[in-house]
Amino acid sequence: MMLGKIRLIQGKAFLSLLLLVSIYSLANYFIIKLIVSPHHLQLEHHLAQQEMERLIEALLREEEGLVTIAHDWSAWDDTYNFVQNVNPEYITSNLGNTTFTNIKLNLLYIFRLDGSLVLSRLLNLETEEEMGLSELPPTGLARNHSLLHHPGVDSSISGILKTAHGPLLIASHPIITSENTGPIVGTLMLGRLLTKELMAKLKKQTKVNYRLLDLDEQEPLSKIPADISTLGPETPFVFYDTENRITVYSLLSDYLEKPKWLLEVQADRPITNQSSKTLRYVLFSNIGIGLITLLLLLIVYRNQLRTATSTFRDLIDKAFPSRIKVQPENPLSIGFNTDEFSRLSDDLRSMIADFAQTSEHQKNIINEHTTSRRQLNDQMIKEIKERLKIEKDLHEVQRNLEEQVEKRTRELRQANRVMQIEIVTRKGKEEELINHRKRLRALSSELMQIEDNERRQLATDLHDQVGQSLSVVKMYVDGLISSTSNDVSQERLQLIASIIEQTVQDVRTLTFELSPPILYELGLKAALEWLAEDFQKKYALTIKSACDACPKCTTPAFLALIYRTIRELLINVVRHAHADTAEVEVRCTSKGVRITVRDNGCGMKDGNQKDGENTSGGFGLFSVRERVVNIGGTVVINSPKGQGTTIIITIPIKEACTESGSERV
Repeated sequence: MMLGKIRLIQGKAFLSLLLLVSIYSLANYFIIKLIVSPHHLQLEHHLAQQEMERLIEALLREEEGLVTIAHDWSAWDDTYNFVQNVNPEYITSNLGNTTFTNIKLNLLYIFRLDGSLVLSRLLNLETEEEMGLSELPPTGLARNHSLLHHPGVDSSISGILKTAHGPLLIASHPIITSENTGPIVGTLMLGRLLTKELMAKLKKQTKVNYRLLDLDEQEPLSKIPADISTLGPETPFVFYDTENRITVYSLLSDYLEKPKWLLEVQADRPITNQSSKTLRYVLFSNIGIGLITLLLLLIVYRNQLRTATSTFRDLIDKAFPSRIKVQPENPLSIGFNTDEFSRLSDDLRSMIADFAQTSEHQKNIINEHTTSRRQLNDQMIKEIKERLKIEKDLHEVQRNLEEQVEKRTRELRQANRVMQIEIVTRKGKEEELINHRKRLRALSSELMQIEDNERRQLATDLHDQVGQSLSVVKMYVDGLISSTSNDVSQERLQLIASIIEQTVQDVRTLTFELSPPILYELGLKAALEWLAEDFQKKYALTIKSACDACPKCTTPAFLALIYRTIRELLINVVRHAHADTAEVEVRCTSKGVRITVRDNGCGMKDGNQKDGENTSGGFGLFSVRERVVNIGGTVVINSPKGQGTTIIITIPIKEACTESGSERV
């Protein structure tokens, strides 16, 4: 009977372990299916939404680039003057097909304030042929049209316009001066078609697989499996899930914030695919591990039961030495039957009787341990009281520290308010300084113009009055010399004539130095060649000059500034460099004028200098730097010791033309 009970216990244990493994495997399956998989789906939705947002950001960047170009064209004096006088040179200089191709521009419209069209160009960049656009007719737009409404100089309208040629990125700006001032004389409008090439470029940049669908075309929309009717400000995205792909839908509005297109982005589902593989692996591994664990537990259970029986038998044999020991050769091969358990039961009763005899001794041992534990308990209570006192002190220190931190925080906030006030004050001072510099630059330009006019007037007076008078005096002296026979008088008159001739030559030289006529009559290049010949004769300095034509800055004042700057630098070479050759180079670009003067002399004390950093060089170099810096230019000096000096001066073309009183053409 005992053996049957043991087998029943073994069967129940086996079934319990099998049930436990099954429950564990099912629990893992439902945890992954109901908790992990939805979390993965949510993460994949977030990644798909990020791809949609990345695509929209790319479209916005294209729009911002077009807005920047539109602002540069609209805030330009040439465009401002073109609206008023319709100069054909503006079209030939700026609106060629190359300009449209380089900046990927399909449309350029210029309107007056009344909506009438001054200029319109709609170009197919592939064929370079003109196109028509019904949405922007050649007759112009109404005065109150939304694209022409610009209440101020800082106004800007941009977005997407739906056209017969497809979506058109458009940017509209008011036409103002280069200084961003009014009054507004019209509107400049630029456009860029969202062609297949541009959309493919965006797809390559963003690495997003997308489509752009027109909301007015019902046939493509009817094939969309998702419900896009819920799209709106509160629900900007709609997701449609399949086994291997997630599709995201979002609305794209025109420049009037009206939905006109539907963006469709298709994203892969790598996380779901990987989680499915992981789920299968977990289920199979759990089942395998559970079965192996079940088998091991059964083996361990059987061995433990046999070991326990053997242990009891050994204890009984030790307690009863007189008992005959029956030890089989292999302990693991012991069979389990009712006789064995009966003998164990009898032996246990004998052991219980012996244990009763030792109970008194065990009670004494327990009493001793109880006394020891009471003493230990008293010691622990004492230590706990000491720790409570320490914790109370720590709380007090913490409270004091929090008060100090709060006090310091109040002080920092007060200091922060003071610093904010100081920052506002400094910003105001900086704005005043900027305005002061602008006024100083304008005054410098005016003084430069006045100085050039005075020099020209003084040179004219010297040539027309003093020079003519001296020529007349010399003519009279020559007449006296020919009419006088006295040798002494002739000698004195010839001395006077030579002095007068030298004076006439000095007056001519002074006239050329004050305002060389060759500069105004033949240009800067001829003036530099004459200056090189003059320095060769006077100072034995060989000068090589190269000069570009500068059609954008040809006013007398600006040419005189370049000429005098170069002359002053060459005089410095003669006085300080001990050089025998020098090079002068003037390069004019669309951005500015670059002047380079280099020599083979001894160099300067301060080898490398920038604006305002020189500590040597004399008044001449200082005056050159002041004139250039005051109109927005820069001066850079590179002068290694014993290797000559190179001085590079740059003047921004806009600053140079504006400050010199010229207009950009």
